[in-house]
Amino acid sequence: MTIISGCLKQVHTRDFAEQASLLQGWNQHYAQLSSGAFSGSISELLFDDIHLFEESTSRVLFQSGNLAANVVAIGIPLATEGHGLFCGNAMHSASAHIFSGSGGFEFLSPPGLMMGGIAVSRDALIERLPEASQESVITDISHAHLKCVRPQKIHAVREFMRDVFNPCRESPALLQDIRFRRRLREITLTHVAEVLADVPAAEDEDRLTPRRRWKIVMQARDYLSGMADAPVSVETLCMHLGVSRRTLQYCFQELLGMNPVAFLRAQRLNGVHQLLKDAHSVTEAATAWGFWHFGHFSQEYKKLFGELPSDTWRRQHQCHSRSNR
Repeated sequence: MTIISGCLKQVHTRDFAEQASLLQGWNQHYAQLSSGAFSGSISELLFDDIHLFEESTSRVLFQSGNLAANVVAIGIPLATEGHGLFCGNAMHSASAHIFSGSGGFEFLSPPGLMMGGIAVSRDALIERLPEASQESVITDISHAHLKCVRPQKIHAVREFMRDVFNPCRESPALLQDIRFRRRLREITLTHVAEVLADVPAAEDEDRLTPRRRWKIVMQARDYLSGMADAPVSVETLCMHLGVSRRTLQYCFQELLGMNPVAFLRAQRLNGVHQLLKDAHSVTEAATAWGFWHFGHFSQEYKKLFGELPSDTWRRQHQCHSRSNR
């Protein structure tokens, strides 16, 4: 992949053949199979070696394409009005579309489809995977297919794809910010890695000693403290620690009285709270910690700290201004 500068593209079409050509490097061909006028759209974020897109298509299409060997691409349906087939297998809610592979892909896409897609550098992806997962992932991306993924993983990617375009639409200049692009790149690669990587085998919670449980919690805390530029999900934490989600849940609930999701959220919100003192805006601080849906973020922030992030930012900057007088 040779994407370098950041940009946001949004195109609406009324011709399925024109739409097929919009995703550069995908070598796609579309044939319309259901009756009626076609309408579609593509929104793209392109920066560094990352390509994020949302594609909507109104009619049943037969799609085919082929990606370069150095590109790994996955797709998650965000909305659909029917049933489709991907490489001969029926789509379902817990499946991710793996577009990569030398043989290309074939997709009978349903009407009213909104597909969220992520394409990344193969080398960058492999580099960030745990060594134990690399061999299985390389096999996984060697051919196009549907991959059954645990619902929480699919949900996390779906929420990311629904939210990620918002800050860039509101503030297009963000894509020219190297720090913003670095954070977004890390989060994107993490999501792809979590979809493709193997899930660790579950441990027997009854055999975990108190010392082992505490060590897992402390290792999780230490790992999170060093990942400010790339907010961590529960799946990434499990991969790093070599434990199952169930084991992680058990340790946090037993020792801290809260689940890992709540702990991660609190860590990220505390990170935003600390960053607001020096950030130029609430948007800058929120996106630094992976919050892309600002409405949800503001509600969660107020629930934890008793005030809106804008109130914290204003108060801290007023204090800073007075101290400089």
